[in-house]
Amino acid sequence: MGNIHSGSALTRTTVALDSFVAELGGDIIFEKSLGSARFLKTVKCRHRNGYLVVKVFIKPDPGLSLRTHHRRMKIDRESLGDIANVYNYQAFVETDKAGYIIRQWVASNLYDRISTRPFLSIVEKRWIAFQLLNALRDARNRKVSHGDIKSENILVTSWNWIYLTDFASFKPTYLPLDDPADFSFFFDMSGRRTCYLAPERFYTQATNPEISAKKSKIAMDEVEAKRDGKVTEAMDVFSVGCVIAELFLEGAPLFTLSQLFKYREGEYKVEGQLAVIEDDGVQNLIKQMISLDPSDRPTFDTLLHTSRGTVFPESFYSFLHNYVSSINELSSETMAVNSPPTTAIPGHTHIPSSVSGNSLRPTYSGGATPSVGVGPEAQNEALPSDSDHRLERIWADYESIEPYIMPESVERQEMDVKVEFMPSVNSTAKPFQDILPVELHIPNRESSLRASMHGSRFAATDDGPALIILALITANIRNCFLPSSKVRALDVFLALSCHLTDEAKLDRMVPYIVELLHDDAALVRSAALRTLMQVLVLVTVITPSNVSIFPEYIIPNIKHLVQDPEVSVRCTYAQCIVQLADTAVRYLEMGQALKAHGAFQLSAEAHEYENANFEISYDASMQELQSHIQEHLSALLMDPSSIVKRAVLHDISSLCIFLGRQKTNDVLLSHMITYLNDRDWLLRYAFFESIVDVAACAGGRSLEEYILPLMVQALSDVEESVVAKVLSALTSLCELGLFQKMRIWELMSATLGFIYHPNIWIRQGAAAFITSAGQHLPPSDIWCILYPSLRHFLKSDVVTIDEYSLLNAMKPPLPRQILDASVQWAMKADKSTFWRGPRRMANKVESPRESVISVRKTGNNGIARNKSEEDETQLTKLQQLGMTSSDENKLLAMRDYILKLANATSSFASRLSHEPDTGMNLKAIGDIELQKLGVVPQTVFLKARNLDLGTRSSRVPSLSSRRSTVSSASRMPILSPSRMQRISAGEVSSAGAPFEDLRRRLATINGSTSSVSVANSPRDIRHALSPVASSSTTSLSAMASPSAPERPGSPTESIVSTTNSVSLRPASRLQVGSTDGQKAAPAVGSSKTNATGLLEAHFKMHGSPEESGRTSPMSMSQTLRGPRIPRHTSLLAISTYDGQEPGISNLLENLYLDNNRELQQDFGPKVHEGAVRRRNVARHNFARDGTTKRTEAALIATLSSHSEAITGFAVSPDHMFFVSSSDDKTVKVWDTARLERNVTSKPRHTYGQHHARVKCVCILEGVHCFASAADDGSLHMVRVLITQGGALPKYSKLQVIREHRVENVGEYITCMTHYNTDSTSNLIYATTHSVITILDVMTMRVLQTLENPRHYGPITAICVDRKRAWIIVGTSTGVLTLWDKRFGLLIRSWHVGVASAGRSVRVHQCVVHPSKGRGKWIMVAVEASTKNSDRSSTPLVEVWDIEKAVLVETFYTRAGSPADPMPVPQEMVGADAETTPAAAIAALVRLRQNKNDFSDVARHTPSEELPQPPSSDVRAFVVGSDFGGYSTFQRTELGELDPSNASRTAGRGFMITGSEDWKIRLWDLGKLDRTTVLSGLEPEHEKPSYNTSTNGDATMYVETWPRLPVSSSANRPPQRISLITHSQQNLLKTHQDVVTAITCIDSPFRGGIISGDRAGVIKVWRVEQVEQSQQ
Repeated sequence: MGNIHSGSALTRTTVALDSFVAELGGDIIFEKSLGSARFLKTVKCRHRNGYLVVKVFIKPDPGLSLRTHHRRMKIDRESLGDIANVYNYQAFVETDKAGYIIRQWVASNLYDRISTRPFLSIVEKRWIAFQLLNALRDARNRKVSHGDIKSENILVTSWNWIYLTDFASFKPTYLPLDDPADFSFFFDMSGRRTCYLAPERFYTQATNPEISAKKSKIAMDEVEAKRDGKVTEAMDVFSVGCVIAELFLEGAPLFTLSQLFKYREGEYKVEGQLAVIEDDGVQNLIKQMISLDPSDRPTFDTLLHTSRGTVFPESFYSFLHNYVSSINELSSETMAVNSPPTTAIPGHTHIPSSVSGNSLRPTYSGGATPSVGVGPEAQNEALPSDSDHRLERIWADYESIEPYIMPESVERQEMDVKVEFMPSVNSTAKPFQDILPVELHIPNRESSLRASMHGSRFAATDDGPALIILALITANIRNCFLPSSKVRALDVFLALSCHLTDEAKLDRMVPYIVELLHDDAALVRSAALRTLMQVLVLVTVITPSNVSIFPEYIIPNIKHLVQDPEVSVRCTYAQCIVQLADTAVRYLEMGQALKAHGAFQLSAEAHEYENANFEISYDASMQELQSHIQEHLSALLMDPSSIVKRAVLHDISSLCIFLGRQKTNDVLLSHMITYLNDRDWLLRYAFFESIVDVAACAGGRSLEEYILPLMVQALSDVEESVVAKVLSALTSLCELGLFQKMRIWELMSATLGFIYHPNIWIRQGAAAFITSAGQHLPPSDIWCILYPSLRHFLKSDVVTIDEYSLLNAMKPPLPRQILDASVQWAMKADKSTFWRGPRRMANKVESPRESVISVRKTGNNGIARNKSEEDETQLTKLQQLGMTSSDENKLLAMRDYILKLANATSSFASRLSHEPDTGMNLKAIGDIELQKLGVVPQTVFLKARNLDLGTRSSRVPSLSSRRSTVSSASRMPILSPSRMQRISAGEVSSAGAPFEDLRRRLATINGSTSSVSVANSPRDIRHALSPVASSSTTSLSAMASPSAPERPGSPTESIVSTTNSVSLRPASRLQVGSTDGQKAAPAVGSSKTNATGLLEAHFKMHGSPEESGRTSPMSMSQTLRGPRIPRHTSLLAISTYDGQEPGISNLLENLYLDNNRELQQDFGPKVHEGAVRRRNVARHNFARDGTTKRTEAALIATLSSHSEAITGFAVSPDHMFFVSSSDDKTVKVWDTARLERNVTSKPRHTYGQHHARVKCVCILEGVHCFASAADDGSLHMVRVLITQGGALPKYSKLQVIREHRVENVGEYITCMTHYNTDSTSNLIYATTHSVITILDVMTMRVLQTLENPRHYGPITAICVDRKRAWIIVGTSTGVLTLWDKRFGLLIRSWHVGVASAGRSVRVHQCVVHPSKGRGKWIMVAVEASTKNSDRSSTPLVEVWDIEKAVLVETFYTRAGSPADPMPVPQEMVGADAETTPAAAIAALVRLRQNKNDFSDVARHTPSEELPQPPSSDVRAFVVGSDFGGYSTFQRTELGELDPSNASRTAGRGFMITGSEDWKIRLWDLGKLDRTTVLSGLEPEHEKPSYNTSTNGDATMYVETWPRLPVSSSANRPPQRISLITHSQQNLLKTHQDVVTAITCIDSPFRGGIISGDRAGVIKVWRVEQVEQSQQ
C-alpha cells in the first residue's frame, strides 16, 4: 500500500470522493475534502454522533488485498490503546474499490493552534512538548514507531491536551534522495514542502546499495505490504525535534525539503533560527534531537529524564500529566451510566456499530460542542454531562492541586506600578455584608481569597502551571449542564486567579466569566457577576490592549443585568456597582499611566492602538464612564424590588464621590427621596442609614431644603427602628457640624419628647442627639434655655449634659401599653378636645427657642380640664391600664409625636388595604416573637482589655452592629440604668464624604479644643475599645468582668489629642458605616469607673444582604497564629461565649478584630518612604565617578547627650528624625533638620520611661512611631508627633501608644523588626530565652511564637526576608538558625565563624546581601578575635548562602604587604549545630578543655608582649544598593532590597562597618579597590590596600594594612607638640571607643552616616567626594 510508486494509475484517480464515502452506509455523510494529498484522500464526514475523519485509499486494482495492512494496523491500535496522548485510527474498512481508515474529527491540530489566539505561552508550549515526548516514549516501549511526525498529525484540544495520531506504518521508511516525487506523494500532505524526516531516511544507489536493492526487489516481486525497513527511534526523535522547534519558533518550519538536503550534507546551519528561542534549555534539547548522527540523538526516555526540573517543571512529572489524563478518562467511566447507547452526550461521539465495535476517545472539538444530529431528547435530559463530572472532580481536588501550581520561589523583577495600583477592596471589607472579597467554597480550604496569595501578591509574575488547569476548566465550563458545576468552577477560577498573571486573568479567564452572565440559571449569573468583579479588582497591571476593557467589553456585556428578571441578580449587581465604578476608574488611570510612560511604544500593536485612541482624553473617558454608571444606577434606583434598592444604598458613599456633588443631587438624592413612601420599613431604614454620606456630599442647601424636613417627618414613622435610625443620623450630621444653630433648636424641640419613649434605642438616640447638639450651642443657651426644659424629663440634676448622665438621670419611660392605647385614642382625634388642642395652637408663630421653652410650660399642666366624653372614656381606659399622674405629664410631652404617629398609622393602614399584593409580603406592622418560633436567644458580652482612653484623632466605632448580624435599628439596650455603655449604630454612619466645603467646616471645628469632655462621659467610654496602654484603669474591664488582670501602666495620667489625622483609607474606599476620621479631635479624660454594656448578636441585620450560606471565614490572624499561650492580658477570652460552635467563635473574633483594626489611627497618619527630595541638589553617586576623586567623611556633629553605650539607631521612614537607644535607660529623638541649619547637640525628646537599660529600638513601618525594648522585659511603642510649619518641624509631646512585656522574669528582647501586611501590623522580636515572637501591634495579640533551641544561646541578631517567608536568627554562640515563618518550621541550624576553629563566637548582626544571591545570601558580622587567636588576620564579615548553608564570601583584614601571598578561600559548608542540649554541653566541655590546655602553656611561657591594640571585629554595619542615592536601605534587618534586581544592580552595593578598632569603613561591594576608611585612620599609617581572591564559588575580600617601619617611627620618640596635636585631632574627629551602632540618613543631605560608640557618643558624618590631592 505504501510502497507503490507514485507513477502508478493510483495518482490519476478522478472519481468523486463522495461516491466512495457512500459505500460506508447511510450513517456517514460526506461533508468536505480536507487537503490535497495524493496518497490518501482525506475527507470530513458527518455522523449522528459528531464529525469523523475518513482517509480513503483508492485501489488501482480491484484485486488488490489490504489484509496485511489491516492486521498490522489492528495490532498497532491494540498496543497504543491505553496511552493517554495517542489517538490512533479507530476503524478499518475494505471494499472492492477502496480501503478506509476512520477516526473522530478534532477541530484543531498543532499547526493551527500555534497561530490561533490566545497564543500559546511558554509554559503551554513546554506542556505540549512534554506530552509529545511522553506519548512517543510510551509508544516506543510498545515497539511502535510513528514514521510521519509533523505538526499536522498532532491534534490539540481546547484545554491543550494533545493526541498524536496518523501512525504511518504503511508509508515507506526510505526515500530516494535524487527523486523528490516520492516525498511529495507520501509525506507532503499540505503542500508546504516542510520536511521533518530524518536525514538517514533518504538514500542513493551509490551510498546505500542494500536499501536500493531491497526497494527494487519489493517493487519487482510485488509482495503484498512488504516493509522496506523499520523506522528507528532516532528517526522519530529527529522529527519530534523539528516539531518542538516549530512550536517554539511560533510556527516557522525548521526545514523544507531542500534545506534538509543541505543540512544532511552539512551546508545548512540552524543555530541562527534556534537563537530566537529565549530558553537555553529548549535550544539545547532541540539541538540534541536534530543531530545528524543518529547515535548522538538521545532516546525519548533519556530526554524526559534529563529535562526534568529544567526544561519541564517538576510538577509536569509528579502531578499534572497523570491528573489531567485522569480527568479525561472520566468520560469513558460515565458514558455507559449517563446515556443510553443511542443517545449522544454533547462532546462525545461513538462509531456506529456498522463500522467498528470500538468507541472513540471522547474529546471536545476545539472547545465547541458538536451539535450535529443531537436530538431534543438529548438536549432536555437532566443528567449531568461529562463536563459537569470533570469540574466537580477539579473542585473537589483543588486542595491537592494548589501546591503544584504555586509559583516557584524565584524572585523576579517587578514593576513599581504594581504597588501603586494595588486593589484596596480587601482592606476595608465588612464580613457578612460586603459582596467583595468573595468567600470561596472549596472543600478543605480556607474560604478567604487571601489563602491563595503568595508573598502578599494577587498575581503571579510569570505564567505557570496554573494556566494549564485554567485551560482545563474553561474548556469544560461551556459544556456544563448543572448550575452547581458552573458556580463551583467560578470558585476555582477565583482560587486560581492569584496564581495567574494579570494578563492571563483578563485574556483567558474574563471572557468565559462574561459568557456565564447570559446563563439560564439566575444563580450562575449572580455568581458570575460577583466573580467577574473580584477578578477585575485583583488585577493590578494591564497591557495596552486591555486599556479599554471596561467601556468596550465589560460594561456593554453587563448592562443587560440591570433589567434581569431575577431579583437576586439585580441585587448582586446593585452591590457590585460601587466596585465596578471604582475599578473602572482605576483601569482608566492605569491606561493613562501607560500613555504617560510611553508604554504604548513597546510593540507595533500597541503603537497602532495609541495612534487610534490617544486623542480620547482622560476627562472624556471619565465622563463616558460616569454616564454609563449613571444610566445603570438610575435603573437600579427605580427597581421595583426594595431589596435591590437597599443593596444600592449599602455602600452609597463611594458612589457619591464617584458621581460628584451635582450628579449626587440630581441622580441619587432625587431617587432616594421616593423611598420614604415605600411600605417596606427596611428600605426606609436603609435610607436613613446612608443619608449621612449623601448629605455630606450633597451640600448644605440640599440638607436644609430637602433632607432635613423629610427626616423630621420620619420621626413619626410607624416602625420604631426607623425612628431610632433617624435619631442616629441626626446625631451624626450634628457631630459633623452640618446644622445651623436655629435648625438645632427646631430638632431639639422635636426630639425632647422621645426621652419618655418606651423603646430603649429611641431613648438612647434622643440622649445622644441632645448631647451632640449641646456641643454646638453656647453654654448660656444650654443652661438658660435647654436645661430648664430638659430638667422635667430627669429625676435629678446633672452636672454636664452628656449621654451617660442623661441616661442615668432619665425618668422611667411611658409604659408601652399606655403608648399603644394613646395611639388608638389619637386615631379618633376628631371627637377629642385633647388631641385637637395642639392643632389650633399651631397657628401661632413661635421661634424654635420658644418651642423648646413651650415644652417646659406644658410639662406640669396635666391633661386639660375641658375634656370631651370620648376623652373621659379613653382616660378611664388608660388609668385601668396603670397610668399614673406622672404618666399624664409624659403623655402631654409626647402629644405631638403620638398624634403624628396615629395619623401615619391610619394612612399606612389605608394604603395596605388598597394594595392587593400586601398579603404576599411579610406583615408590615407587628413583632415576630422568636420564643414562639422556638428560638432561645443567648446574650454574649464582648470583652475589652484593661486599656486607657488614649489619644484618638478620629471617631472610633463602638462594637458596631454593622460588623455583625446584630439588628442595628438604633442604640443597644442597656444592662442597667446606672452602668451602661453607649454602643451606637449611629456611630458607624459615615462621617461624610471628603469634599472641600466639608473640610473647611471640619477645620474650623478642629480649631477649637476648649470643650473638654467630662471624664466619665460615654463619648470617652467609646475610646476604651482602643488598645492603647496607659496607667489609667478606665476600661470596659472584660465587660463587667472584674477579674481581668491589671496591666502595667504608662506614665501619662491623661492625654489630650492635638492632632487631627485623616483616616488612613483613601476616599475611594469610603463606605457607609465607616469612620472617616474628619471630625473634631476629642478631648479625652480618664476615670476609675468601670462601664458595662450589652451586645445583642442574635438578631439578623435587616438591611444586610442575605448570607451566602457558607461557613464563616477564618480570621486572617488565625491563619498565622501559633499555639495560644496566656502570655498577657490581650490573649484572654474576647467574649463570654463558651460554646464550641466554630462559626460563632469566628464571628465574635472577627467582630472584635475588625473594631480594633479601625484603631490604626493611634499610630498617626501614614508617611511616605524615603527622604523628601529638594530641587537642584546635586546627587552624588559615590565611588562611581572615576578615579579622580576620593571619598572622605566630614564630621557634621558630635552628640554627647547619652552617658552610656549606644545600643541602636532607627531612622524614620521619611528621614525626618532618628532615634537612638542607650544603656543609660533612655531613647532620644533627634531632628535631622537640625543637622543642616542651627546645628544643635540637644535631642528634641528624651524618652525615659523604661527604667532599665534600653537594648534595641526600631521604627514602625510607614508611621512616625518607634518601638524600644529594655532589659527588664518591657517593650514600649511611642508616637512622635510632628507638625510641619515654618522652616523647621515642630515636635509635640511623645505619646505611649502600646506596651508589652515578655513572659519570664529575667528575659528581655535583644533585637526586633517591624513590617506591615494588608491586614496587620506585625512586630517580630527575639529574646534572651531564645523565643521569637510575632506580635500584632494593632491588637497586641501574639500571632506566632517560635522556640529556638535554648542550647544555642540567647538570640543576638535577627533577619527577615522581603516576602516575610523566612527568619534567620543568630545567637551568642555563633549558631545561625533558619525558620520557615509561614509554617513555623525550623529548617536548619549551623555554626558560623569558620575561622574560629571550633570556638564559640558571637553573632553581632546579620542582614540580607544587597546585590547578590537573589535574596538567599546573608551577611553576618561575627566575633572573630579571642585572646588566644592570631591578630595578624581577622575575619570581619561572612556571607552565607542560606539555601545550602555554604560560606560563599569572607571579608578579612590583615597586617602585612600587598605582595604577601593571598589566602586561598575555601567554599565551606556550615557545621550543623548540636541538635540536643547534651551534645551542646559536651561540645562546651571540649572547648573549655582545649582552652585550659592552651592557657597552661601560656602561663609557663614568659610573655614580654605589650597590651594588644583593639581588634577589628565588626560590631555594627549597614548595607544598601547605592550609597547616597535613592535606593539606600536603612532598615537592613528586614532585607528590604528586592533581590529580583540582582541582574540590574550586579556589581553594585555598599557596606558601612563600625568595628572595635574605632574605625568606620565604607566598602564598595561592586569594586573593592574603591573601599575607603572613613574614620579612625592613624596619621602615621599608610592607607590599606584591597584585593580579591577567588577559588571556585568561594571569594575572599582582603584588606591589607602595611606594617609600620621598625627603623623610623618605632625607635625615635615622637615630638611632644606632634603628640598633643595628634591627640587633639583624634579627640575631635574619631571615635574613642568601640563603634556599637551605625546607620545611614538621606536627609537633610545625601550620604549621611550616624555612628554611636560604647562611651555614648554619637557622631554624624557627611560623606563627600573631593579631588585627589596631587602627590
